Amino acid sequence: MRKKEKPPLIQVQMTPRGLRPLTPDDAEKMARLAQGSIYEITPTSKRSSKQLRTYWKALGLVVRTTGKWSTAENLHRDLKITLGYCEQAVNMRTGEITLVPDSAALDRMSPEEFNAYMTRAMATLSDAVGYDPLAFLSEEMAA
Repeated sequence: MRKKEKPPLIQVQMTPRGLRPLTPDDAEKMARLAQGSIYEITPTSKRSSKQLRTYWKALGLVVRTTGKWSTAENLHRDLKITLGYCEQAVNMRTGEITLVPDSAALDRMSPEEFNAYMTRAMATLSDAVGYDPLAFLSEEMAA
């Protein structure tokens, strides 16, 4: 049996004149669509790349200055677990419960969710290490 093909993903942007394709590739895909067809539109928003860079720089700074974590990725994992962004996984043979962190990937956490997460993460990290990593990062960048 042949798998049902997914319709092409087309990104559009709302303008005063209506929906417009975001890229030339999107325009090409739109041109192949049947007239009169009905489509569902899901709004998306981009997560700020500046915010992401700031987040990872702050984690890297904490790793370098404290030595409590071996990598920024390990600190990121620990923050997600500490803040409850995780689920329990059970080893069916031993009954052992392990916490598995949720993903903070762009397709898993909306910009609003990430903003809330980052605010809580920086506050939790400040309490854990005794200083505000974002303020410390600002001072380091100004120097």
